[in-house]
Amino acid sequence: MIKEINSTKQKSEICRLVLSDLPEWFGIEESLNMYIRDVQKYPMFAYYQEGEVCGFYCLREENKTTLDMYVLGVKKKYHHLGIGSKLQKFVNDYALDNNYENLIVLTLSDKHSDKNYAMTRNFYLKQGFKPLYESDKIWGKDNPTLIMMKNL
Repeated sequence: MIKEINSTKQKSEICRLVLSDLPEWFGIEESLNMYIRDVQKYPMFAYYQEGEVCGFYCLREENKTTLDMYVLGVKKKYHHLGIGSKLQKFVNDYALDNNYENLIVLTLSDKHSDKNYAMTRNFYLKQGFKPLYESDKIWGKDNPTLIMMKNL
């Protein structure tokens, strides 16, 4: 079941719970703490199974036509069970219902050989995202950024 989370405290708790389970993606403490703090400001949707939070998506408006998938994650034990795809479909519908035309997401570029982010990029490609722009100025040269976009 997917629920919108409105409590700022609950948003931060869900973010901490899920992202702490994903150190391969969110292992930089400064970034993790930024996400935990910043999710309070944005719409969040969480996937529950038997009362347990399995994953979440948090969205930020980039402009009047585009939503940024600001931060998202699914606990490791729930990977490859379709939860990310269900959350993505929910977010696609939410965006369309709110008159957005595009979704964007920032991830690590394939210029970095991280196998976990290769899986992440493959997930986004399967969800209909396409590479839009690469930059080493967003997260620095050690973490080249790929911006991916999906037209709804």
